[in-house]
Amino acid sequence: MNDDIKLDIKLDKDCIHVVFLGLPNVPGVASRIFGTLSENNFNFDMITQNTMRGGRSDLSFLINKNRLDDVLPICRKLSDDIGAQGVSFATEIAAIKINLNNNAQAALVKMFNALANAGANIEIINATTESVIFIVGLRHADEGFDALNKIFEN
Repeated sequence: MNDDIKLDIKLDKDCIHVVFLGLPNVPGVASRIFGTLSENNFNFDMITQNTMRGGRSDLSFLINKNRLDDVLPICRKLSDDIGAQGVSFATEIAAIKINLNNNAQAALVKMFNALANAGANIEIINATTESVIFIVGLRHADEGFDALNKIFEN
């Protein structure tokens, strides 16, 4: 064990796992979902998306448990509007979080918008407070990469 390494580790028992089931796997879906949540002052964490058969994907995230009654109607309406197969949630969970960067959420919304505007469909998302990895189709990878560099002026 290295005593020189110090990490901010927290146990969060006040989170729920919200899942959009069977979303159409097309550009702009994540942008619409997280843009709407952000506009309604929801803080989200640990975003996960995976591709399923038939052009559908599931997308999930964590949100504070005390916002359950507020977020579910918005998510159900989004689900209907987007053409998802539904929304589910789990309240009996906890998250162990290692917080390395508190400014990730605003950057994520910009990333979703940039990729959608570039036509780069997100196949898989792995996001933590330290980093985010988007898996996109090779066909639009350059456009997505350029769009991300442009918004962050790299």
